[in-house]
Amino acid sequence: MLVVVANLGHLKAYKVVETPTRGRKLELVDELNFPEAHGRFADKVTDYAGRFPMTQGPGAGQQMAPSEALTVELETQRRLVRLVARQIEAIIRREQPEFWDFAAAPEVYQAILGEITPEYRQRLLRSARADLTKTPPPELLAHFEW
Repeated sequence: MLVVVANLGHLKAYKVVETPTRGRKLELVDELNFPEAHGRFADKVTDYAGRFPMTQGPGAGQQMAPSEALTVELETQRRLVRLVARQIEAIIRREQPEFWDFAAAPEVYQAILGEITPEYRQRLLRSARADLTKTPPPELLAHFEW
């Protein structure tokens, strides 16, 4: 059994291990950070952070239009969703669990699951629309009704 928790900036995968004295526990098998998801969007697309729009002189009108900024931001989110999904598939392929549990931030939960191949989605046992990436491992099991 595998437990995977994700948002666009972090991904953690745990293997459920049966211990003879303490019952089930989670063992971290992979943890990934996606730096592209962190920080303010405006700081990533300009070298002029903090400047006011220029209407005259050199550089006038070189700011990104709001619709362009939205398009770039959405494309960045789509790219991160695909990256997270591919990493989840790689972990599942490597660990070969019979079933797996999944939790993701509500705003990207459906998008990430939509990118997972049907073969792996069929093996999904339980899922939650919650960002549990910072939840301590002992508390994670409770979120999946163990």
